[in-house]
Amino acid sequence: MNKNNDHRQVGQRLGVGRSAVFNLWASGELESVTIGRRRFSTDRQLEEYLARLEQASGGDAA
Repeated sequence: MNKNNDHRQVGQRLGVGRSAVFNLWASGELESVTIGRRRFSTDRQLEEYLARLEQASGGDAA
C-alpha cells in the first residue's frame, strides 16, 4: 500500500525538521500531493527521493 506521509512522518523518515521538509516540497526536490489544505509525500515519492540521493552520492547513502 502506498501510504500518505505528512510533514512529521516525512521528517522522521528523512531525519530532518519541519522546515527542511517544507523546503524540499517547495523546491520540488521531493514530490508531494495536496489533499484539501494538507500536503503529503507518498511512500513511493520518498523511496524515489532517497534513491536519487543515493545515486547522486555514488551509492554511499545509508
